[in-house]
Amino acid sequence: MSKLNRTAKLAFYNARKQNGDTQRLAAKTGFTERFINYVIRGERSVNNELANAMYSISRSRKTNSQMANA
Repeated sequence: MSKLNRTAKLAFYNARKQNGDTQRLAAKTGFTERFINYVIRGERSVNNELANAMYSISRSRKTNSQMANA
């Protein structure tokens, strides 16, 4: 199995994001919340450190559509 690239990690995160994640990512990575919002909206490219942090905080979650159907 191959590793996920940065864009795939961003898509994975976007399917599972929750309230407060921007603050958690800012505290974990040292980037500002504004910069993280720019990355999520696609106005800035995602770097490896942020992509890995996004993946790590969301990997054990269900997708938002799975939670809506439960």
